[in-house]
Amino acid sequence: MLVLVLAFSMQAGNLTALAEQTPAPTPTPTEVLPLTETLPSPVLEDGHFDGDLLKQWVDAYLEENYWNHPGCEMAIAYWYSGTDETWFYNADDWIGCVNWYKLPLCMYYAEKLKSGEMTKETVVTGITLEYAMSTLLEHSSGPSLYSLVTDLAEREGLSYTDVAKQYADLPESYFTGEYYNNAYTARLMMEITKTLFEGGEDRFPFVLEHMKKSQPYDMFKRDWNIQTKWEVAQTHAADWGGEGDDLIHCTAIFYTPTPAILTIMTKNIWDLDIMGGVAGHFFVLTEALDLKQHPEREAGPATTVPPTAEAEPTAEARPIIQPSPETQEQSVIEPQPVVLPAEETPAAAGTETGQVVNSAPSPVPILIVLFILLVLIAICSILLIIHNRKERERRRRRAAAIRRRRKEREMKERYEEEESGSDDEEE
Repeated sequence: MLVLVLAFSMQAGNLTALAEQTPAPTPTPTEVLPLTETLPSPVLEDGHFDGDLLKQWVDAYLEENYWNHPGCEMAIAYWYSGTDETWFYNADDWIGCVNWYKLPLCMYYAEKLKSGEMTKETVVTGITLEYAMSTLLEHSSGPSLYSLVTDLAEREGLSYTDVAKQYADLPESYFTGEYYNNAYTARLMMEITKTLFEGGEDRFPFVLEHMKKSQPYDMFKRDWNIQTKWEVAQTHAADWGGEGDDLIHCTAIFYTPTPAILTIMTKNIWDLDIMGGVAGHFFVLTEALDLKQHPEREAGPATTVPPTAEAEPTAEARPIIQPSPETQEQSVIEPQPVVLPAEETPAAAGTETGQVVNSAPSPVPILIVLFILLVLIAICSILLIIHNRKERERRRRRAAAIRRRRKEREMKERYEEEESGSDDEEE
């Protein structure tokens, strides 16, 4: 029985290894997200955008792509620095922010760094300020957030709700009880991001540097290769798979020649391609606005970030302004689907040539050797048991013989004593 159990265990382990080495079958390509239409040309009339037409397009895009399920929400806030215009879509709806207050919290500590009150080596609840801010801005580290929130309360006697609203140009009446119950609006986060953009590294050192390194789920890169053309400073908040609402938020600064800020908050919209599609169109809108505002500029990269071989065409090759109804179909942009997680797993060796040849050693010799060893161990155990039994029997017989001889001697001595006694009496 022991031999069979071990043999089955080894075989199961080997099959598991084979399963890990054998790549999964190539998934069938999913249908790309349909687009109702590209942004209509009147949106960009005279270098400005028409908010009503923009709302109509977003309504149509979302209705076509996320089905208006009950409980699904999307809030958008957009600001274009070239004309100082803003556009809002459900931007005053309070939605759970998870831990989005990390951005104003890091801005607060950045001002402490700038004033010299603190240094990057200052310890905040057991870790250095540099480590806390960098891991929080780049990777949304929960322990780092806890360290800053705890330090803020102990050192300054403040809550993160006291800090966040000071970076938004909004009246005190705007901050309802929902704000103090850990909710944000797209307008509020856009205002905070705008304060960060305008203050820059001079006011908030260390913040934008690490936001540019952050790529949360490639939210503002998916299918549009935004970050291969321009720098993007972004931060995110995400919480799904729990008992409450699924929340995915992101705010970003597009560093086009005339930068723009886009904030998107979602609730129970699980497909990141939807957020990526909306972000991609606003990115293209920003590039087109740049061309309208500065026709002498080419819509080429202004940074040292090189475009990849698979980069999307530039705004000139991929216009969003429709010259005529006849060419509308040619200007439709369809983002390609991206399968989560964002980081792709490299194909296993052999997938290019078809069938994968298993290079793992055969389990048969190993099982035979183990079986022989187990048989030898069993034989040795049986022989040892037999030897022990024989040894016990030999000792038992020896002890019995000794007792018998002792008894015979005693009987002989008693007989001799009786014989000598009878002889004395006769005399």
